[in-house]
Amino acid sequence: MHSSICTLPLFTNKAFLTQKYHVEKLSARQIAVLIGCSHSTINDALENFGLTKQTHKGGWVPYGTKLLKTGRVSHVRQQKVIEWMLKKKRSGWSSAKIAASLNEHKVPSPAGTGTWYPASVGKIIKQNSGL
Repeated sequence: MHSSICTLPLFTNKAFLTQKYHVEKLSARQIAVLIGCSHSTINDALENFGLTKQTHKGGWVPYGTKLLKTGRVSHVRQQKVIEWMLKKKRSGWSSAKIAASLNEHKVPSPAGTGTWYPASVGKIIKQNSGL
């Protein structure tokens, strides 16, 4: 009997790595998390396949998105928070006032601590509006 199930680790699949690294722009760390291995294993595989190493801003996932096995997708609840922030900023609220309101309403922060800071709010607004 011949099985169609692939038991080879995904880091040995050049097409998979090309898709995740070059097309979806995931970092080696993000790919490692997706497939359950170390980022150094991914870096070695990229080098072995001759895939050009790219500079990434880091392995973090921006607020408003989440990382699935298929790549980055929109995080609906966080997108609503971002829209609210942008609306308040346009109406004249400061980043400090927005952060205080988020804390008062116990909106989960990007770090998951529950505490919003004006700098975090400002960064998210800048990333999503060009302000």
